[in-house]
Amino acid sequence: MSELIQKKIRQYLVHSFLYYQLDESIIADSHYDQICKEVLKLLKNHTSPSILPYEELVKKTLFEDASGFSIKQYPAEIISSAFHLLYQHNGVESTTFDSFLARFGYTISDTIYA
Repeated sequence: MSELIQKKIRQYLVHSFLYYQLDESIIADSHYDQICKEVLKLLKNHTSPSILPYEELVKKTLFEDASGFSIKQYPAEIISSAFHLLYQHNGVESTTFDSFLARFGYTISDTIYA
């Protein structure tokens, strides 16, 4: 159960970053909405005393505005995952990852140390 919650939280954060920070989307809005609903449901039913990664960030944003719109600072791991996913999705074979990041105003160190 904990693995599923962690996976859904990461999905929510990665796709929130892509949409709200980069104005990019690789999934339909309805799919994103479904992820948000699943995360909310999983968090409400989570009874384990273990702390989930990014739990406070997710609870604050999902419970307040039901989306990632209000997130101003994303964890570096999420930024890195989002850029790698977008890079793979766009099938950019003739562009280096560094050049790809530069199109969005980022560098490799931004995605590692953000």
